[in-house]
Amino acid sequence: MKKPIIKFLDKVILLLLGFSGILYSCAKYGMPVDEFEIKGMVTDATYKPIQNIRVIRQKQDTLYTNSEGKYSFKFWGPNFVHLKIEDIDGDENGGEFATREIDVRFTDADLVKKGKKNKTADKYVKTLNIILWGTDDEPPVIVEYGPPSASFKP
Repeated sequence: MKKPIIKFLDKVILLLLGFSGILYSCAKYGMPVDEFEIKGMVTDATYKPIQNIRVIRQKQDTLYTNSEGKYSFKFWGPNFVHLKIEDIDGDENGGEFATREIDVRFTDADLVKKGKKNKTADKYVKTLNIILWGTDDEPPVIVEYGPPSASFKP
C-alpha cells in the first residue's frame, strides 16, 4: 500500500524539479533584454556646466552631475525612461534652478550595436544635453543629437 503513494510522490517531485529547471533555464538563457544608455550634460542658459544637479531615472536610480555637468545612466529594459532633474544645493552651484521632468523614448535612430539574433541584446545610446533656467516661467531647452524623442512635463 505504501508503494503507490511513494511512486506518486516521486512523480510529483520529479515534475516539480523538471518544471523549476525549465523556468531557470528560460530566465538565464532566454531572450536577451536590450541595453540602453542615456547620457549628456546639464548647463545653465550661458552654457556653463552645472555641478551637483540630481538626475533621477524612473524614481529609482539617482546620480549627480560631475564638475563638468555630465551624467550617464546604463540600464536594461524598456525603451522608455522618465528623468527628473533637480537642483538640490540652491545657490552653491551658481544659481537656483527649476526642477524639470523629461520623458525619453529610444528609437531605431539610437541603435548603436545590433545584437545577434536571439543571442545578444541590442544596444541603444541617447545623448541628451539639458539647459536649465532659474525660474519655472522660462521653458527648458533640450539639445539632442538625433531625431527628437523627448518631451518635457512642466
